[in-house]
Amino acid sequence: MVKTFLCDETKHEFSANTYIIGKINSSCLVIDIGMRDEAIYDYIDSHYTRCLGVLLTHGHFDHIRGLPAFLKHYKDTPVYLHPEDAHLLYDSTANASYLTGESVSMNLQTIDVKDGETLHIKETNIRVIHTPFHTKGSVCYLFEDDNALFTGDTLFKNGIGRFDLETSDATQIIPSLKKLAGLKDTLVVYPGHGSYTRLGEEKQTNPYLVEASL
Repeated sequence: MVKTFLCDETKHEFSANTYIIGKINSSCLVIDIGMRDEAIYDYIDSHYTRCLGVLLTHGHFDHIRGLPAFLKHYKDTPVYLHPEDAHLLYDSTANASYLTGESVSMNLQTIDVKDGETLHIKETNIRVIHTPFHTKGSVCYLFEDDNALFTGDTLFKNGIGRFDLETSDATQIIPSLKKLAGLKDTLVVYPGHGSYTRLGEEKQTNPYLVEASL
């Protein structure tokens, strides 16, 4: 089961979507935590026995802002992040928080993830797909047993993330998207912003993914 907390630009802080995945009355995992909304804690506490980890798709402020408060509430929860984005946790220029007048910074030890590896977290297997263009350390997480692909700011419904920031690399857009183009059409895509979609639909209508599929 996937629970979605959608970002809402009318709130006091701009945030990426936060996702919670797991079997009810068992353990769960969280994908990105840019929100500081306590409704997330209430949901986890009422539906799951514990949180086994936070998977970060990349290190931009709107995906990490809620981490310090989250880790106070759920002590010793491991946080997974590609090493190319590790410095974004404490560098407010690199993590782009300065764009909203914030200074998001934290001192945090993370667990490295790498392209092609499968994370085995309890009974859950998660494939890591490194997609560096939005940031050098951007990744997608494939939960094949749940038919779910969490794409962060790599892939949106009908679009992709921006590629003009400090750690972006536009030359990596097509190579990164080609990795996703090879996955099965039936996958449900849960992006960092906006509503969910299906990968097959994006292969047909998303101009960036259409180009990568050629």
